[in-house]
Amino acid sequence: MKPRGLAMERTVGVILAAGEGQRMGPVAKHFAKSALPICNEPLVVGHLRQLAAAGIRRVLVVVGYGSNQVVRTASLGCPDGVSLTFVEQPKRLGIAHALHLVEEAAAGANLVVLLGDTHFIFRDLAAGLALLSSNTEPGTAAVLSVRPVADPDLIRRECTVRFDPAGRLVEIREKPSEPFNDLKPCGCYFFGPEIFDAIRRTPASPLRGEVEISDSIQTLVHMGLSVRGAPTVEWDRNINFPGDLLTCNLIELRRRNLPALVGRNVRVHPEASLVDSVVGDDARIDVPVRLVRSLVLPGTVLSVPATCTDCILGPGFVLSDCTQGDSVDMPK
Repeated sequence: MKPRGLAMERTVGVILAAGEGQRMGPVAKHFAKSALPICNEPLVVGHLRQLAAAGIRRVLVVVGYGSNQVVRTASLGCPDGVSLTFVEQPKRLGIAHALHLVEEAAAGANLVVLLGDTHFIFRDLAAGLALLSSNTEPGTAAVLSVRPVADPDLIRRECTVRFDPAGRLVEIREKPSEPFNDLKPCGCYFFGPEIFDAIRRTPASPLRGEVEISDSIQTLVHMGLSVRGAPTVEWDRNINFPGDLLTCNLIELRRRNLPALVGRNVRVHPEASLVDSVVGDDARIDVPVRLVRSLVLPGTVLSVPATCTDCILGPGFVLSDCTQGDSVDMPK
């Protein structure tokens, strides 16, 4: 089921890219979260590419921390035929706050909302749009991307959802002690314009003193509107720690069946060894290093011989023993 042409014309992509990356250590000094590279493609550029592939031609990007870098990165990597509008979030007050800032620019359109600090492997992004705009599901105000996970701790760190037998959301709960089931929301949302009224009606959560997007989704249900779930995402990883960044790069390297990946304008010493590793654009490896399951960030210069395994190497720093984590939650 594909979205109708008129529905696509009334659909706007939204990328929430204001995150600061406080848990990313020295990586955050050089990269805003949404500019982090996955196999040498910044997250925000990958999101733009996926939205364009789904037929979306207008995208709003909410920026905050590192906004100059995000604006430059998104503008340079934006696919042809896609128009960009940047919206500033002066204070980081959560996802719902960031989303409500685009209400005027969205002008009543349906929205596809992607978290800018999450790496997605999509199954069918267009399916969520089709469900939101389908005449067979009147009153649908939102569609949540969900996928089953084997590790309940992944759900405990995010939120849990419960649907009725007809597939309509009954309850969504932030950071549950016990999940309802094995379904995990994925940071990809499809909203009608009703979400803005729901955000206004939702009080701040005692959890963080912010309006939580999960609470606003629950408000849609209390308003008598339908919220559905759809398996539009095969796999996702929110990049909170350096190990998450390394994991996403290694997964993409494996998906492409590559032993290593070297970016543009890179110089590699002829005796250097790269095994399951990614070297970013404009990097220099001036010495015979051996890199195993490691990531060299763009612009990094390596001038000391070493053997690095499970490392992230950046300008002036090395993060060793970056665990890949959540080994039970890997894409097939």
